Amino acid sequence: MSLTTMTVVGTVATDLKLIRTASDVNLCSFRLAHDERRFDRQKQAWVESNTNWFRVTLFRSLAEHAHESFQKGDRVIVKGRLRVREWENGEKRGTSVEIEADAIGHDVRWGVTQFEKRTRATHDRQQSHEHHDEAFVPVADTVDSPFRAASRRQEITSTEVESEQAAA
Repeated sequence: MSLTTMTVVGTVATDLKLIRTASDVNLCSFRLAHDERRFDRQKQAWVESNTNWFRVTLFRSLAEHAHESFQKGDRVIVKGRLRVREWENGEKRGTSVEIEADAIGHDVRWGVTQFEKRTRATHDRQQSHEHHDEAFVPVADTVDSPFRAASRRQEITSTEVESEQAAA
């Protein structure tokens, strides 16, 4: 089976959901809207046409970093493997189009962003402080930055994700 790799520029359409799977792997998912625009020569203006919807899934450290970096409404660039799946839920049937992301970033055509490099040691120190020292506040959470994840974190259980996928 050949996997199709693609890059999509779009808007984060839902809150990012971060879970830890039963096998102790971080998973983050959200829906991405990709609007097609074209120039209408008769109107002499850009017009919106179709919107394509994708479920984006990220794993491990990419999942954690994305959850802390992006929020609903952000313009992003996603690169990953395309997965098209048929689904059935009772009387409903449909097709799910998913991107298993290898990379994600802000689309800086529409604004600016700041990058904060994190090493595994830095991440482990922050996790240790978060669990053992309630007075510890990461520097990124004390300023108004793209890394203000503490205020918008939405963690759900894997059971909720499974029931959401079954309902889709």
